[in-house]
Amino acid sequence: MYTPSPLHVGVHASTDDGGINRQVLVLKEEVGMTTDRILRFIEERSAEIIQFTSELIATPSETPPGDERKITLLLVDRMEQLGLTGSWITSEVPEHPNLLYRLSGTGGDRTLLYVAHTDTKPVGDAAPQWSTDPFQASILDGRMYGLGAADMKAAVAAFVYACAALKQMDPLAGDLLLALIANEEGGSRYGAHYLCSKYGLKADMAVIGEPPGVNVEWEHIQLGCRGVCCFTIKVYGTQIHSSVSDRFGCINASVKLAELLTRMRRELTFNFKPHPLCPNGVTLNLGVYLKGGVFFGVNPGYAEFGTDLRTVPGMCKADVARDLEDFLNICRKEDPSLCVEMEFAPPPLDWVAPTEVSSDLPIATALADASQQVLGFRPPFGIYPACTDSPHFQDTAGIPTIPAYGAGIISVCHGANEWVGVESIIQACKIYALAAYDVLRA
Repeated sequence: MYTPSPLHVGVHASTDDGGINRQVLVLKEEVGMTTDRILRFIEERSAEIIQFTSELIATPSETPPGDERKITLLLVDRMEQLGLTGSWITSEVPEHPNLLYRLSGTGGDRTLLYVAHTDTKPVGDAAPQWSTDPFQASILDGRMYGLGAADMKAAVAAFVYACAALKQMDPLAGDLLLALIANEEGGSRYGAHYLCSKYGLKADMAVIGEPPGVNVEWEHIQLGCRGVCCFTIKVYGTQIHSSVSDRFGCINASVKLAELLTRMRRELTFNFKPHPLCPNGVTLNLGVYLKGGVFFGVNPGYAEFGTDLRTVPGMCKADVARDLEDFLNICRKEDPSLCVEMEFAPPPLDWVAPTEVSSDLPIATALADASQQVLGFRPPFGIYPACTDSPHFQDTAGIPTIPAYGAGIISVCHGANEWVGVESIIQACKIYALAAYDVLRA
């Protein structure tokens, strides 16, 4: 049974039973003393936590090319220094190790899973736009800049030190399972997908430490995340010598593509039930790539463009396919010369389902309570605009998962000058430790 957090514990017994009242008061005092010790442990190591986050940033783990072995060795070494011995590595391929650690309880039947990925997107074409060295953490005006600062090496450090704080307390009833996983930025085949479909990871609930804010840090506790559906629009024309393209009624596939793309932007809609926590609905990203034609001198006989659609909880692939085909049929009817096909991307990009958990999930309540204690407010619940690894944990492994709650904002990720608030790293560590204590202590 879920035991209320220290913010909820009070004298609930009948006033004619002083013994029970005293027991509740003693429990409240014991819980308060433990949470104070947890917070003090983290505060005394604040500088160490910030330095460790800097070391993680200074350890490249870009995907592609994809190799998390060096950062995993750094993590194992630090965890052993903190007394978190007995971690283990499991992987499908050597260059993508997944590091697991279990803080075992006294035999409670509940396991809480904390998840962070250790890889980052590459610096890529944004390298010249960085104002600092992306592989050297720089602290300016209360922000730590560096590749992966928010996505999500701050969460990696916060989770490790949250475990270390709990390790110093009396054993919890339930187990805290920490998963520092590989390959998330590469599609998760060797990370979350492997752990959930082949390794057989089990837990009762989970939190992924992705940065939950869009505009400001700690903007929402994300109960769900939007899904992603990727598809290609293929347009066919007439490949012929360009000098006579105007004489034989030839179709220019590139022109048809341009006309269709702009029409889709103006007119294409999808039918779905609005979600109260996702007021912006779906996001349609047309032309995320384009290609077509052969070279000068050739009338284009083929062109295509890719699209990714961000879906809200409640949507399914079949409904998206129906809406697309209905729209394309209207276009074909109005322009008989238009020859077009829609094709979903190969799995898993064809359909990564949106996810959602109830606000009554014990870890959701515990995160809200811990946030109140650490931040001074309870962030509202929301739906994450991006997709995380939550479908693997929730849909494949059956683990109800908070898809994003940690330090940072998503809007600075995957580009130049990524940053995370220095104070937010410590706040995240405190929130994770208090929430885990709340969920696992009884």
